[in-house]
Amino acid sequence: MNITGNKTQPTWAEAIESVMKSHGYFATLKQLHDEAPKLKEHSGKTPDMTINYTVQVNNRFKKIMPGLWALSEYLDKLPDHLNPKIQKSDQEKIVIGHALMQGYLIEIGNMRGYSTFTPDKNGLFLNKRLMDITSIQDCPTFTYDKVLQRVKYIDVIWFNERGYPANVIEVEHSTDFRNSFLKFLELQDFTTKMTIVASLERYEQFEREIKRTTFGTISERVNFVSYDDVEKNYTASTALASSKL
Repeated sequence: MNITGNKTQPTWAEAIESVMKSHGYFATLKQLHDEAPKLKEHSGKTPDMTINYTVQVNNRFKKIMPGLWALSEYLDKLPDHLNPKIQKSDQEKIVIGHALMQGYLIEIGNMRGYSTFTPDKNGLFLNKRLMDITSIQDCPTFTYDKVLQRVKYIDVIWFNERGYPANVIEVEHSTDFRNSFLKFLELQDFTTKMTIVASLERYEQFEREIKRTTFGTISERVNFVSYDDVEKNYTASTALASSKL
């Protein structure tokens, strides 16, 4: 501990460790940014940058997923789906990563004041089910049933205050994007934003597929957002100038 006057002042590493222990030995960067500075009497002008640097250089901490850090000493206490010491199949990794991105997107929507929905009720985001962080459990009946039958299976939907979809978001890890585009086509007569979230390495494939004649009516409306941008938006809890979310 550092001593400041007569008060015991925790180091940044100690403050970060305390936050992680309060969340089950792990925490998102957003949680660290929100909570760790409150444990210090003087957090400086750039606490977020200090926190980011500390978790990266201090071997007390380990990055276990995008935007998610844990205490290296307590990895065995993490939920199985987050414990990097437990071997997982490629398919299990896809399911876990997909749910993490969905969770980030739901929470970004919540922070921006949208009503949030996902058809994935039991996917795990950190230590919660996705259905426990969405603000609505059922997809609003905002249009014809024949349209809803496909739209309601989009990964994450942000609804505005009038109950219409403001942004529909599909997380694409490995498929060819076409099924997502077919869902988006159902909303071509709405002013809804359409967003694909995928790794940056897949952008060229996205560009090839969206230019197919079949998707001509929406080809200029579908935005590509990388996993990194989703992570940054969630961590900052605000819209970044470079993001299309």
